[in-house]
Amino acid sequence: MANPGQANQIMTIVKDMIICIQGEQPPEVHEDTLARAACYISNPQNSSYPSTPLNERDCVQKILRILRSSDATDNDVASHFTIYYNKLALLKIDPQLRHSLIGFLLALADKSLSSETGPISGSETTLSGASGDFLSRQVTSLHRSSSSHHNGFGQSSLGSTKGMSSTMAVPDYTDILHAKKALDPSQSMALSALNSFIGIPGKHLKKDFITGSFKLDPLNTKALSKAETGMLLRLSELGYYYDRVEKVADVTTGFNPIGIMGQALICKLRAELGAFRGEVSLLADELKANSSSGKEKKGLLSLLSWYVKPLHRMQWLAKIADKCQMMKGGELASTLYNMLDNGNPMVNNLVRELLIAICVPLGRMISKWMLEGGITDLHGEFFVEALNDVGPDRLWHDKFRLRKSMLPKFMPLDLADKILKTGKSINFLREVCEMNDLGSNHDKLKDAMDKNSDQIFSYVQDTAWHAAVEMCYAQTSKHVLDIMVGPHKLLDHLYGMRRYLLLGQGDFVSILIQHMKDELERKGTDIFAHDLSAMLDAALRCENAQHEDPEILNHLDVVLQTPFPGECGWDIISLQYTVHGPLATMLEPTMPTYKTIFRPLWRLKHIEFLLSIKIWKTQMCNAKKLRLLNPVIGRTTHRLHLFTSEIMHFIHQMQYYILFEVIECNWVELKKKMVAATALDEILEAHEQFLANIKEGCFNGQNTDKEQYLDSVFENIIALETWQSRFFRYCFQELSAREEVKKMVAESEKKGRFGITAEQKLQRDQDFKLFEQRVHLARRNLEDIAGTYEKAVSGFLLTLNSHVNPNLQLFGTRLDFNEYYKKRDTNLLKPLTFEHLRQSMCTIRPMIHHLAKE
Repeated sequence: MANPGQANQIMTIVKDMIICIQGEQPPEVHEDTLARAACYISNPQNSSYPSTPLNERDCVQKILRILRSSDATDNDVASHFTIYYNKLALLKIDPQLRHSLIGFLLALADKSLSSETGPISGSETTLSGASGDFLSRQVTSLHRSSSSHHNGFGQSSLGSTKGMSSTMAVPDYTDILHAKKALDPSQSMALSALNSFIGIPGKHLKKDFITGSFKLDPLNTKALSKAETGMLLRLSELGYYYDRVEKVADVTTGFNPIGIMGQALICKLRAELGAFRGEVSLLADELKANSSSGKEKKGLLSLLSWYVKPLHRMQWLAKIADKCQMMKGGELASTLYNMLDNGNPMVNNLVRELLIAICVPLGRMISKWMLEGGITDLHGEFFVEALNDVGPDRLWHDKFRLRKSMLPKFMPLDLADKILKTGKSINFLREVCEMNDLGSNHDKLKDAMDKNSDQIFSYVQDTAWHAAVEMCYAQTSKHVLDIMVGPHKLLDHLYGMRRYLLLGQGDFVSILIQHMKDELERKGTDIFAHDLSAMLDAALRCENAQHEDPEILNHLDVVLQTPFPGECGWDIISLQYTVHGPLATMLEPTMPTYKTIFRPLWRLKHIEFLLSIKIWKTQMCNAKKLRLLNPVIGRTTHRLHLFTSEIMHFIHQMQYYILFEVIECNWVELKKKMVAATALDEILEAHEQFLANIKEGCFNGQNTDKEQYLDSVFENIIALETWQSRFFRYCFQELSAREEVKKMVAESEKKGRFGITAEQKLQRDQDFKLFEQRVHLARRNLEDIAGTYEKAVSGFLLTLNSHVNPNLQLFGTRLDFNEYYKKRDTNLLKPLTFEHLRQSMCTIRPMIHHLAKE
């Protein structure tokens, strides 16, 4: 229900709008029309006027077109109607009531419906509804009041509006219309300028629909001076910027910002435009009041002195609106934030107000994400993105991520990362851990975030909003960390993977290889997983691992890869650590890295097994047995022993570097970080860095020169084991042949023949010559293997010495501690200046291709 003062204002505006539409009519006709308007608004369904399907704005535009077409020589009637409508829009009344009133006025203005108007029935005094009650009371008061003159505008000045008297007099409508016809040229020009302020064409100014600016009407500006036309064009500039802002603030144009943050900006722009229209309406009232009271009239010069400040503000509003067209989310906030550092205090305050408006929905999205783990983002404007296609097993690593394009410029990346991790932790606890108790004092944090959302774009992060974000992140991170370290034993599982997958439990690895040595030598197609599982259990029971937590040991298993032709057990057998539940969500992405690291460590164990069991042990066992063949094989076995010692030094240094300097040292650093961690992500990041360092230290990163040289070294060691087996087989065949001859001689002596036949002696001589040829050929093959090995080691040392990592340079120095390879390779003698480093790298490439061909 409107108060009496507001009801009087509404009745005054409605009367003036009816006068603008009907023109010169007797007072009884206008009063009768006003009563019909009250009846129509009270019950539009039962009225003889059809309801219009148009919205309020379209109705106003159609009325203005009708008024302009009915009075083509004078547009003052349409201008007055626009001013009255703006005054009506500023009043706080029901929008549906105002829409119904404008619909009635449209029906009244339409010529096809004007003939259907007639006297209404006696229902004016029995109107129902809030709007009908106060309008019916005003109609009654109109009949009881005496006739007196009224000017049709509220008595107001710039910045203030006085309420009207509750007792209203019926004005002399004929005098009002004659007064409108008798406007002097200066007042008419001022009225045209006022209309242009809000983008409405007038008597002297028309709108150019191509450029959007105003231009002079040649028919009505012939009598104006150049100064007057110049002032009109200068004043119309304000309307040009008004139209630009209104175009962005209107959602039907398609240029408006998008999303809820865009809606907040649109509402703020509409509020600015509404306040500006209010000021223009006050100017129009003051102009009308001065005209009716005979005071000094306000002309174009007065408007020029007034419009400077509104023009500056409207220019910046237009600039802001143009830059924010069709933007959304963080991109919209960043655009406004870039305009904040301005030397003009008015511009700073304006941009700050707009930023505060759009940060309110942003703050609500952040608080909902951090406290509830929810994202309501229909327009894709939040800087946290959820991938619905990702399952719970990849929730922690892949389901949520930052949308960098929507990250506001005033939001630091580390703060955005904390916001992301907080909401991610909430979803992890709810979906994976199935916990609904997500912490306390969430209501206080939510209130602190929502009430202080205007502090999001603060230059320093010491505001109440930032403190609430930090507290929410700390509490949630500690809760997740306690859950994973406590009940789920995250640190124990990491330690278990380090001991078994990274072969840190030395006695376990040695016992496992002893149990599996027969299976490791078989073809890949002849090995079965159940046999290996039994051997793994036996190895665990034989060493210190039997005192380990059974929950840790139950996750360890042996897996077989699909064998390719020619592969043996060493190539397809690997260890696997299986995790489930929340641990799988955290650690599953690192399992491929563990598998990648396990392969070079397992291959190094394979080479160590070949050296210790098959090569060195075989040499030691056969040295005494083949003593009789030393005159023939002495030089070859001596070279073999030297070559074996060279290989053993390389492999032992390689094992020490990888197992101790790489794995053990990085594990010590990881333990320090895990003890000092305050959030789960700190442990996971330290663990990932630990694996990355080991992967690089094990020479199993990218396909670089070091890896290729190391593969060549291992291949030559395997070739040496094959060569040695064949060489000793030839030696034992010769030894067996000699023993057989001795047996034949002994048997002949017993029979009295004393010796062997000439044929047997000839056969023995031929076999011996064949053996000598084989020994000679074997020695040449051994030299070839040793030469290829030496080239591979030299290239490996060159890559180590030219590496930027000082640890690798020291490792290369230990491998060539007596400068054996340096003396045999001139590239290793050159100082590592940039020029020599470049030349060394040019030398490495052909060596790699040569080794690959061999």
